[in-house]
Amino acid sequence: MIVNGVYSTLKDMILSSRLKPGHKLSDRDLAAELKVSRTPVRHALSRLEQDGLVENRVGKGYFVTELDASQVADLYALREVLEAHAVRLAAERATSSDRNELAGILAMLEKYRDDPSKRGEEIRVGLRIHEIIARASGDAFLHETLVRLLNRMYSFIWMETLNEDPEAAELTRREHSVLVALTREGRADEAEALVRRHIQTAKQHMVKILEAREAFYQHSDPRAVLAERSSATEEIPVKALMPETDVPGPPASSLD
Repeated sequence: MIVNGVYSTLKDMILSSRLKPGHKLSDRDLAAELKVSRTPVRHALSRLEQDGLVENRVGKGYFVTELDASQVADLYALREVLEAHAVRLAAERATSSDRNELAGILAMLEKYRDDPSKRGEEIRVGLRIHEIIARASGDAFLHETLVRLLNRMYSFIWMETLNEDPEAAELTRREHSVLVALTREGRADEAEALVRRHIQTAKQHMVKILEAREAFYQHSDPRAVLAERSSATEEIPVKALMPETDVPGPPASSLD
């Protein structure tokens, strides 16, 4: 079905940050780019709004969802609650197939460890650990909810990892390895404690990045600069601002 294809393509474009947070989504432009009519694009945008990946601003249209530091902190707090519950259940309920799949993910990650050019792929595969643990919990509703949440947070997770240093990357690798081992061995208490610490550390890092970005844009707001300039010019006599040559004033109608 065309709508499903358009939905998947736009979702991938958002999650990979090809369409960045705050970007305006024109159904006409997207339809032209994807070589489809505007109808499936509109249906896809509506589904993406339900996923929380786009927002429909009244009178302005659709935009890629853009969250501030406080909202992102709330998402990480929710993620911590869900993943803590998921890993506890997974430690108790994981099947041999689930355990083997987790071991396979670790083996795959090991191949990327010493190749910086594969860091993007390493991150993508590493996130599968969290999805597999949620599925291994045996709670289908929990799994679905957590996958939706991770999808919504995907761009922030990428931003977090793009700003990490080598030590932080290595810590993430170690925590993933230990998390998988604890889950496979059924050590629920330790697995829950680790996943909480893992997510809290990620939240602190991400919030710092976003707060720094918000502070930068706040001080770089063109409107604030214009306001300062306007205030400064109020102290200059109007006569000093007028040109010395005779320049016709605006027509009377423009002053109405």
